[in-house]
Amino acid sequence: MTTEIAQPTDLTALIQARDGVAVVIYTKNDCRWCDMTKRILDREGVNYTAVNVEEDATAYTYVTEILNRREMPVIIASAMEGDVVWSGFQPAKIREHITHRADAA
Repeated sequence: MTTEIAQPTDLTALIQARDGVAVVIYTKNDCRWCDMTKRILDREGVNYTAVNVEEDATAYTYVTEILNRREMPVIIASAMEGDVVWSGFQPAKIREHITHRADAA
């Protein structure tokens, strides 16, 4: 008997609703860029949820098959105009879409 993993169409929205956050970062073990991204978010006081795709099969399927991303971290930041998604260590995008955006409180 095989077990099928549910493939939510928007796992990020479920996590954001559950945790009350606007930022979700998908990570993996021993990922220097993931750690550096989280350090920036922590330093700036950003509330976020980190999900390790190597420890969560549903998250792995969501990131690789639905978001079609392979490079970690994958960051999803929700804003009034919609979600912004990118992968890799990108401090400029963190500033633009999270820590220094015009509508940030």
